[in-house]
Amino acid sequence: MHRSCNPVFRILILLVIAQPVWADLSLVGDRLVLDATIWTNGHLWRAEQAGLARNEFVIERVVAPVGLTGRLSSVASLRLSGDVSAVSPMDLYADLRWPNGFGLRVGQFVMPLGFDLMTDPAKQLLVNNSLLSGYSAPAGSRDIGLMGELQRSLLSITGAVINGDGANAASSNSRKDVCGRITFKPLSTVDAVLALRGYYRGADASDTAWRTFAAEARLKRGPLELQAEFQNRYSSDVRNNAAYLQAAWSIRQLQPAGRFDLVLPQGEHPEWMVTGGLNLEPISDHLKVMFDCTYRRNYQANWSIFGFLFRLQAAI
Repeated sequence: MHRSCNPVFRILILLVIAQPVWADLSLVGDRLVLDATIWTNGHLWRAEQAGLARNEFVIERVVAPVGLTGRLSSVASLRLSGDVSAVSPMDLYADLRWPNGFGLRVGQFVMPLGFDLMTDPAKQLLVNNSLLSGYSAPAGSRDIGLMGELQRSLLSITGAVINGDGANAASSNSRKDVCGRITFKPLSTVDAVLALRGYYRGADASDTAWRTFAAEARLKRGPLELQAEFQNRYSSDVRNNAAYLQAAWSIRQLQPAGRFDLVLPQGEHPEWMVTGGLNLEPISDHLKVMFDCTYRRNYQANWSIFGFLFRLQAAI
């Protein structure tokens, strides 16, 4: 009984804290800033494979990322964040940002892997990530290494050298992976972004080659937001093309959203997913309820899932 109530009590505690706070908490003037989010997901779905079906209803564990950003000077800052519900570090890096637009980051961080994976989960429009995101990098969206960035008003270039073993993992060999992203804003008067990115790992005695190339586009105009990505992935065991198209419309505290995902493995049958969702924000940027309906079909393995997903989320 205690275990089943624990996530509810955590959410209630955060809501009490978040009610009077309308920005990240500054703890030492503005030199130390606290941010926190808490959410729990659930799903009710029906899965079918080779003529056999099963139903599943699950309320997943609570996820509670808490972060601290310490501003050492106008140029230097430190960032630490982690999931306190799992005692798991997420971000842990030192950041240098100069007025000329050059930046340098060392530690563990989110790599430049596209809109979907670079968007904070608390700001995602749908409960689940795209199918494309599962093929963007060998070991997830975070890794340990060094990242440099050059920002201009209409152009930014980001590149990183990382271990390639994922978050909280020591390097198992001397090989390093490389990833980069070029972002371009074609018009200063329109909120539109175009981007190209790539990820590369060379083959060695302990691992196989891995590379991805991708193109991205996003447009925000009034209440409408459109986002799309196309990605080609190559490795010794899997080669595929993947893409998604996502749209959302903001109507005060309501935000309907939808996405279509498609994966085309080379020489194999496709996989696709269509998702429609409705987001409710009774307290803008602080309290969010998400409802999704999704259908996913994998022809290669002959299975499908139809389900409903939900998330309750609060933040300061």
